[in-house]
Amino acid sequence: MEKGSADRPKSRELPAIVLYLAMIAGAFVVGVIIFNFVIMPGLTGKGDTVMVPFLEGMSLKQAADVCRKERLEFSVTGHRDSDDMPDGYVLMQDPRQGESMKRGRTVKVVLSSGPRMEIVPSFEGKTLRETEVLVESSGLADGRIVRIYSPGDGPPSVLATSPSTGTKVARGSAVDILVAMHGEPKAYLMPNLVGRDFPFVKDRLEKLGFNVVHAASRRGEGRFPNAIVSQSPAAGSKIKEGDTIELVVSTLE
Repeated sequence: MEKGSADRPKSRELPAIVLYLAMIAGAFVVGVIIFNFVIMPGLTGKGDTVMVPFLEGMSLKQAADVCRKERLEFSVTGHRDSDDMPDGYVLMQDPRQGESMKRGRTVKVVLSSGPRMEIVPSFEGKTLRETEVLVESSGLADGRIVRIYSPGDGPPSVLATSPSTGTKVARGSAVDILVAMHGEPKAYLMPNLVGRDFPFVKDRLEKLGFNVVHAASRRGEGRFPNAIVSQSPAAGSKIKEGDTIELVVSTLE
């Protein structure tokens, strides 16, 4: 009887110990959750951070709207010339896309000013050589040279340009030149140009003083692209310096 009575208290104590251990384990889990999701974010600020969005290529308004949605400030710190990005679009940003930063901080951007602009200088009265040098030094490119002939002596001189003097154009833009030639133009017989390479022929004819026009493109069966399909004036015709030659060029489409 004494042995049985001694065993009964132990059986009643077992559930209390299990309950006590469960309470300790539960308190530990709750503590971990509070530490990870409440205390640590408050200490590190990670609970109020955001990944920086990609803004490059967006318009000023689009970039500002995206930052506003992420509760980030937005600031334009400068402008830079760009041949690839239109005027007023984001060219660069700081911080870069994907970096983390606290909400309320500022994303700084540099906007594109578009292509660098140049002013067409005055070429009137200059020789062709002087014009070529001035075009290059002005950041522009040679365009078509159109020649007209008039009686008298003297070197060729520039009468006008297109775009005209004083016009603002993108750097590298072509300038077409109207040149006054003095004396009688040289006469030639029109060669047969059919089947020849258009860019090569155009360059040679323009250097001889002719105005070459790409009149049209036409699907050329059995011909390479840019091969001359037809011409005007016809082969064998009499032509003079300054005349216009129209060429139809082949295409694959």
